[in-house]
Amino acid sequence: MGLVPSLESETTSQVPVTTPLARPTGTNVLVEVTATAVINFSKYYPGVPIDDFKPKYSPLSDGSLVCPPLIKDLLQVHGILVIFSVLFDLFFRNTFTVVRYIRSSKVPHKALFYILLGSQVTGFVFPLPTLISIFAKWADCRS
Repeated sequence: MGLVPSLESETTSQVPVTTPLARPTGTNVLVEVTATAVINFSKYYPGVPIDDFKPKYSPLSDGSLVCPPLIKDLLQVHGILVIFSVLFDLFFRNTFTVVRYIRSSKVPHKALFYILLGSQVTGFVFPLPTLISIFAKWADCRS
């Protein structure tokens, strides 16, 4: 009696009901996704009162909707990627140039070239952890 059904009727008439997760609409599939996320609001939206917050999303060419903090973070990561790629390329080129000078020069004391080679190899290796952490999913970002 009331709103709660008896246990006997639940166990005897248990028929699995499948709800469609996807509905075809022409050539596309519409998938309903529900998620709950906890956001540190003051970190991503400083100075915005939480009661007056109205999220704004920007569509990307692949159909994704992204918010301004993500766009800001992506621009920062892409800037780091460009800078470190340029440094990597510069030191890579300089390392081979110094090796070529060491092999082909007729200078009796090549200590200065070896010091230069050491500095260029160090600069060549320096951006590698950051570049690897951007592209490799297995890399630990804390290292």
